Amino acid sequence: MHTKVLELKEKYSQFIMPIALIGGFIFDIFTLNQIDQVFDNAILIAHILISGTTISLLFSQGTSFGNKFLNPKRISQLETLMVFSFGALFSGFVIFYTRSGSLLTSWPFVLTMLVLMLGTEFRKKYFLRLRLQIVVFAMAIMSWAIFFVPVVIKKMGPWIFILSTLIAGILITGFLFLLGKINPMRITKYLRKIIIRIVGIMLVFNILYFTNILPPIPLSLKYKAVYYDVKRLYPGYLAQYEKSAWYEFFQKRSHTMYWREGEDIFVFTQVFAPTELTTTIHHVWERYNSNERRWETRNTIPISITGGRSDGYRGFSKKQSLEYGKWRVKTETRQGQTLGIIRFEIQEYGPKIRELITEEL
Repeated sequence: MHTKVLELKEKYSQFIMPIALIGGFIFDIFTLNQIDQVFDNAILIAHILISGTTISLLFSQGTSFGNKFLNPKRISQLETLMVFSFGALFSGFVIFYTRSGSLLTSWPFVLTMLVLMLGTEFRKKYFLRLRLQIVVFAMAIMSWAIFFVPVVIKKMGPWIFILSTLIAGILITGFLFLLGKINPMRITKYLRKIIIRIVGIMLVFNILYFTNILPPIPLSLKYKAVYYDVKRLYPGYLAQYEKSAWYEFFQKRSHTMYWREGEDIFVFTQVFAPTELTTTIHHVWERYNSNERRWETRNTIPISITGGRSDGYRGFSKKQSLEYGKWRVKTETRQGQTLGIIRFEIQEYGPKIRELITEEL
């Protein structure tokens, strides 16, 4: 029986890592729920400690401790554990960052995270280079710090992001100092190149943030919809929409709005924010200019939000001065980072009778 298991393992070895990757990713989707939960952060911190510890032990090769403690079997086990932790970290980052921002604007960053996650599984040998391990570990520290610090401080903004960068820099410097104590000769040989790459990564993160490409983590858009009417109920809301056409299988509410002058159109959103975090988001109303082929901003409406509600802080904006054509409303942070976009079309209210459906929110 044992022999058959080994034979099957050898025969299908190329499928083990991809299956483990997909399974781990699905597991993360169901276990990583909210960015401010202790359990979720404990998982990420545990993987940071595991990957940092394994790198440190592998870095001891060539020292008296390394020669005594490490043998080929242990080195292989440490490398496997390190790659697994890297994969878990970046799959977690992919989940949190994709929940946070609109892929329309943040896809370059999310794609980088996805490549790193897949790389730890499908290019395992490449990730066994110690210099690369340190640089990837530094990127993991930076990716974690820029959402963990706002969760702890309960604030967001450029200065908080800069503070997150500084804290990540201190942690990375401490880790390099530790490696220098473990194996001084080895760290001296590669330190300059490692520092240049780490500084480059931190600069890229800041460029992505200040050009609004980085997702606005720890905020995330939980729900968005366009309505004919929204009323506050205390608690909750009452909204009216028109059912989508029968052939629009994945769309409950119609995105074709039949409007007449004097009426309002409402956009409703639910934005998750960590407990006690208070900030302002904006609903940016834009109309598509078909002649010039560009979106034109018509209104920017601020909405103050307070975190702590698991389903997200609920709010809406409305607009009466409308024109027929294609519209979109972007939910943005104060810095202009896009949380999500809802698109709809305004058409003239004609002989068609609107069949409005009421729902509680």
